[in-house]
Amino acid sequence: MELSVGKILLILIIVVLVFGTAKLPKLGEDIGKAVRSFKKGMHDSDNEPSAGTKSADEKSKSSPDNSSH
Repeated sequence: MELSVGKILLILIIVVLVFGTAKLPKLGEDIGKAVRSFKKGMHDSDNEPSAGTKSADEKSKSSPDNSSH
């Protein structure tokens, strides 16, 4: 599906008719906050390991040393 300039203008006109010009700034602000929150959440999850995975260092620290037996 290709979005041409005409299709984008038609979508914008429909959005203005549905929400009205008074609500558009608030709608844009809410969408911007949602996108920033989503990106921050994605960035945070990339930097933190999940609870179910352990790094090699954590595994070696938690496993008993069998060489002394």
